[in-house]
Amino acid sequence: MGNAILLAFCLVFTLAQFSAAQAVFTARSYVSSALKASPAMARAELAFRRARDEYAAAVLDAALPSFTLAMSGSLYDDADTRLRLERGDFTSSLSASWNLYDSASGPVRRIRAARLDRDQAELTYLLAKQEEALKALRRFYALYAARGRVEAAKVNLASRERQYKDTSEQYNSGTRSRIEVMQSEGDKLQSELSLAQAETAGIKALMSFNELIDAGPEDPASVEVSTSMPDIALPLPAGDVDRALANNFSLKRRRLALEKTGITTRNAVMAELPRLRLDASWAKSGLGLVGEPAYGGAGNPDYGLRASVSFPFGFFWAQNALEIRRTRDSLSSAEADLRDAERALRTEVLTAQKEIELQVKSRKLLEFQIKTQRESTDNLLSEYSLGGASMLQLDTAQTKLLDSTNGLIAAVNALDIALAEYRALLGERIWE
Repeated sequence: MGNAILLAFCLVFTLAQFSAAQAVFTARSYVSSALKASPAMARAELAFRRARDEYAAAVLDAALPSFTLAMSGSLYDDADTRLRLERGDFTSSLSASWNLYDSASGPVRRIRAARLDRDQAELTYLLAKQEEALKALRRFYALYAARGRVEAAKVNLASRERQYKDTSEQYNSGTRSRIEVMQSEGDKLQSELSLAQAETAGIKALMSFNELIDAGPEDPASVEVSTSMPDIALPLPAGDVDRALANNFSLKRRRLALEKTGITTRNAVMAELPRLRLDASWAKSGLGLVGEPAYGGAGNPDYGLRASVSFPFGFFWAQNALEIRRTRDSLSSAEADLRDAERALRTEVLTAQKEIELQVKSRKLLEFQIKTQRESTDNLLSEYSLGGASMLQLDTAQTKLLDSTNGLIAAVNALDIALAEYRALLGERIWE
């Protein structure tokens, strides 16, 4: 019995350890989990699927004839005033129509417009995925930063506690004043409060972290972040501006929208001019499905190829001319919007390059500062315990070390997120 209980305990412990191991996330694994659990991505996928279905329907509608099956019958007429429902009074027919050419909006242009709509929907889906991935990265690094600040606050508290202990001992021996003891105690209490605040922020960051992966608010999770400096060749390539102009998702969608506007503008202009249509048709009545028996003969089925020209010229073509100018102005406005977006993206890429260069330099400087300030603080603590260093010197060193440590945590976050946002500007799939 005892062995069975021990075996069960070991099994539960092993499963718990396995479960805990599963809660360790890297940035990539967390982004992947967040995308799978994202309602926004589910909606974006449905919208993209709907756009693909609409494209397929538009292709079939434009490239193939449309068929109509009709059945009709007489329920009442002046020749027979009875209200009736008799098989012999019903007839059925099947017809087909196929537009082969339309100078205003032919099958080829309709298929092209539908393809552009589908491609825009795909880019909208990719933009949504990009935004969700960046959102997940920010939550990931927010948890990393919150936990880093907790550890920094613990180190600072340990330093303050040691300082308070040394101050109290030196006060008892007569080498420190009562004021210094009270000040040291106040610093220690402030460090305890800072630690409590950091721990609360850590709990909030964990809740936000778990929210994106549909985990329980306080389910344990840990993050793995490489603190080594990324291998970045500075300055960043000037050619990245051209890469962004060619591949940026948002700009590509704008170009597709402009191309679609060009098609609709051309169609609108052609609709104000003499319009030529070429249509094929086929029709057969008396199918014998219901009511009257099937019959054929001359003219059944009826088929043909018909051409037509129409010219809606309004009042001596005045309205037509105004409508053509309005549609062309809409196209010019869309072209201006695209040029404006290209200029803004060019500036955004160059600004991001400078920001990354600054982040790299800041991170290197902070790493050096922490190394020197940690050594300085340790030395001052040793001197202080011997009565050699002043409280002001030690307090200044401790504050600088805490600030630099928190600054490095923020710098790691800022650089990694800035690199991800930069890749997004270049049109890269940052979730892969």
